Amino acid sequence: MDQIIRTQARNTPLHTLKTWGELSKQEPHQFTRIFWDNANYGSGIEQLLKLEPLPYINTIPNVNTGVGCEPFLAELIQKGFQLTTRKGGNYQMTATLKDKKTSIRYCIYHAFNPVDTRQTLFAWNMYADERGTPRIVEKPGDFTMQAAIDNMNVRPGWVGDFDLCTKPRFNWEGALVEGSEKSAVYFMRGNTAAYFIADNPSYDVRPLARMLDEQLKKGMTRSTRPSKTTEGNHD
Repeated sequence: MDQIIRTQARNTPLHTLKTWGELSKQEPHQFTRIFWDNANYGSGIEQLLKLEPLPYINTIPNVNTGVGCEPFLAELIQKGFQLTTRKGGNYQMTATLKDKKTSIRYCIYHAFNPVDTRQTLFAWNMYADERGTPRIVEKPGDFTMQAAIDNMNVRPGWVGDFDLCTKPRFNWEGALVEGSEKSAVYFMRGNTAAYFIADNPSYDVRPLARMLDEQLKKGMTRSTRPSKTTEGNHD
């Protein structure tokens, strides 16, 4: 009974916020306060879309904490990407498409539970992609959730447990780019959220998203695999 009470106490928003504050001091590159501020927005989108509820069960630390950072970026660099900027868990890199360089923004967030993870995707979709179309948000708070929904494609089924992309984009000359919805992908795997956004709407970021997703799935598999010690105990 004591263990049940302790578990229930851990699975509350207040406890999550307190723990987040402690961890953010230890690993500031893993946690960013903006995602907490956008929780209400993500919740509103979920209600309008009538999405099935997710279990509010915290996983602290996230089984994928650290996945998608330095080792993943080193792998991208080996493939020819140039890492240009890093700020917390946000990265910017440069790739070449038909002899033209394009900037790609990448962010990863190891959340505490699936609820925060999915809400983060909707918040990102609202604020992160400003390429070649009039912004829905002119200033903080000045938006309609329905306008945001009209601009996104929910669950294209490309990567992760749940994914989003934007509708086709215009280039800087005002022409609609065929296939440009593939140049921005937001997805979640377990309790981890990530996005890749290419400034060039012709650049397909899905292969990058799938590379990261494979690492996240391996991290989850390792966390659920029984140890040799456990396998040998048959008491």
